[in-house]
Amino acid sequence: MFTFFLKGLAIGAIIAMPFGAVGMLCLQRAIAMGLRVGLLSGMGAAAADAFYGAVAAFGLTFISDFLAANARALQAAGGAFLVAMGARLCLSKNAPKPAEMPKRRYAGAFVSVFLLTLTNPLTVVGFLAIFAGFGLGQIEARASEASAVVAGVFCGSMVWWAAIAFGGKLLRLRLLSQMRAIRRVCGAAIILFGLWAVFFGR
Repeated sequence: MFTFFLKGLAIGAIIAMPFGAVGMLCLQRAIAMGLRVGLLSGMGAAAADAFYGAVAAFGLTFISDFLAANARALQAAGGAFLVAMGARLCLSKNAPKPAEMPKRRYAGAFVSVFLLTLTNPLTVVGFLAIFAGFGLGQIEARASEASAVVAGVFCGSMVWWAAIAFGGKLLRLRLLSQMRAIRRVCGAAIILFGLWAVFFGR
C-alpha cells in the first residue's frame, strides 16, 4: 500500500511543479496576505489535483469523457475568471493584514483556487498519461490502492504549494514596501494567462 502512496506522491509533485497562473496567484497571496492565505490557496490547488487524480486512479471514464468534451468551454471560463482576478489585483488597495482578515476570506482563498484549477480539464489528460507510465489507473485496481494513490497525489502536490507559500512569506519580509508594484505585476501576469486561456487554449 505504501508503494502506491509513494507513486501518488511523485505524481502529485510532477503535476504541481509547472509554474503558471495558479502558482503566480498563490505566491502573490502569500506575499500580500501572509502564509495562511498562501497555504490555503495551495491546498485548493492540491485538492483539485487530488480530484483529477481520483478520476484517473479509479478509472472514472464518464468524468474524463465529459471533461474532454467540454474542455474548451471550461478553459475559457477559467481564463475569464483569471482575467477578473488579475484586474481586481491591479485595481485593489492594500491587502488586509492577516490579523484583520475575515474568516470568509480564508475560505475564499481555498475555494477560488480549487475552482480555478478544476477549469483546466487538460490536467486529467496529464494524469492519465502519467498514471499509464507508472502502471496505475487500470479498471481492476483495488479501491484501497487507488485511495492510497490519491492521498499521495494530494500530499505530493501540497508539498510543492507549501514551498511556494513559504517562499512568499520570506519575500514578504523583504518586499513590504513594494506591495503595490507586486500586485500590479502579478495582476498583469494573471490577466495575460487568462487571455491566453480564453483565446488560444485548446
